[in-house]
Amino acid sequence: MSTPDKPKVIMVPVKRYDIDIKLGDILTPLSRMSATAVPGRGIAAPGTELSQHVQQLSDLAQRLSDVVGRIDAVDPTVLAPTPRATKPNP
Repeated sequence: MSTPDKPKVIMVPVKRYDIDIKLGDILTPLSRMSATAVPGRGIAAPGTELSQHVQQLSDLAQRLSDVVGRIDAVDPTVLAPTPRATKPNP
């Protein structure tokens, strides 16, 4: 059944939250991770498969952090958060 009446639309105000996370906030803790200390898992013996993976993750995070630093030195706006367009609330 169709009707020419349009459904009533009710606008509900919603609070907006902005979260400001930078790559360094993620990469710094990862790059400081030790291959022998795995949080929540106790100590991983050096040379084990787990410690090798943790060390590899730490090394990769450090390399990424270095690249991000070099990009920021050339142009700090490239990796900067992009503000979303906002509409004024009526």
